Amino acid sequence: MTASGDRAPRRERIFYGWIIVAAMFAINFSTMCTGTLNYGLFVLPMQRDLALSRATFGWMQTTRRLATGALSFAVGWLIDRYGPRAYIPVSAVLICGCLLLVSFSSHAWQLILFFGLIGASGLAAPNGIVTSVPVAKWFVRRRGRALALAGAGLGIGGIVFLPVTQWLIDAYGWRGTWRILALLFLIISVPASALFLRRQPEDMGLRVDGDLPDAPDGTGPNASPRRPDDDEPVWTVREAFHTGTMWKLIAVFALSGVAQGGASFHRIPYFVEKAYDPLTVSWSFAADAGGAAAMSLVAGWLADRIPTRFLAAVSFSGFIVAILLMIYVSSAQMMFLSTIVFGCSVGVGMIVHTYIFAAYYGRAFLGTIRGIVMPINLLSAGLGAPLVGYLHDYSGSYVLAWWTLLVVYGGSAALILTALPPQRNAAETGRRA
Repeated sequence: MTASGDRAPRRERIFYGWIIVAAMFAINFSTMCTGTLNYGLFVLPMQRDLALSRATFGWMQTTRRLATGALSFAVGWLIDRYGPRAYIPVSAVLICGCLLLVSFSSHAWQLILFFGLIGASGLAAPNGIVTSVPVAKWFVRRRGRALALAGAGLGIGGIVFLPVTQWLIDAYGWRGTWRILALLFLIISVPASALFLRRQPEDMGLRVDGDLPDAPDGTGPNASPRRPDDDEPVWTVREAFHTGTMWKLIAVFALSGVAQGGASFHRIPYFVEKAYDPLTVSWSFAADAGGAAAMSLVAGWLADRIPTRFLAAVSFSGFIVAILLMIYVSSAQMMFLSTIVFGCSVGVGMIVHTYIFAAYYGRAFLGTIRGIVMPINLLSAGLGAPLVGYLHDYSGSYVLAWWTLLVVYGGSAALILTALPPQRNAAETGRRA
């Protein structure tokens, strides 16, 4: 008979990592209030009232992305070190205040400033490190599914808030809509983060994926990350950036970021100018968000089973199909098909962005690694919006811009297939053993 002190620890009925996933789902859902996917719905009404150029609205989003990138290293380090439990509520209060100030603004410099402050928090950035890194730290074997479920909050939020945003604009104007969305974001995100989030399983005496815990070896924010020999290797930040694979990934996401940043912002005004009713357009983009949510779940399941670079190539190919449908759109049905295909491609891309760095380089320094990479990604995505705006203003239509983005997506698809998982050489492996 085994003594009670020698009994194997019991597996918890519900692994706390799934509570982290649920909380991040709610937070991702709420970020759709902050001018992400629904931002395009504000462009025409704000432009009519404020007499701003289309390129100016592109620079508002660019400033937001640049600010996110400028502070992403610090944000990633903080998430690695202290976790998201305190960081997200503070950021949410900042974002809420900025959105309220946007609703009172009348000049371009004010809007650019407040959107820059929103971006500096890093919280309202799709695929941002604030909401994806904490989930990745709780899972390895089930990482794809966990990231997909948490990221589905973005898609579900888009389904809800795109038509709601258009309805609010029609009923209360763009200023009133920003105020309502700001308060909704605060009400959802602060309780979900403050009550339920934790840094990593080791801080609670748990193991990734809900495996049985070992004896404690130091926890808390000041504990050194132990090597998870039973789940994945650990690459330090220096080691990761000395691999060719890292630079291929950076190049791929920089190129595709230009294309997605430009297309995401300008698709709504493009379809409205094609004489489609704004409410119909908003519903088509709700379908876009629904496609993203559904496809992210499929991609999360696949990411645990097939190489992530294949999923990335599928995502880029989907964007090509969606943009071709945009160029030749001739009916509301084609518009819906284009937005759904685009959304499905976004859903796959969401998983690729949040999964591939963890799969290739481990979870111990994931926040810091992504914090270094993200400024490049966000800079490229931020440049995409004004680039497409300038091409539109130069040529008088979006056609030239759309064909340019097709070429960029084709190059991204070809390059990602060459980004094989990094390998250590024998000498380095011996030194670390």
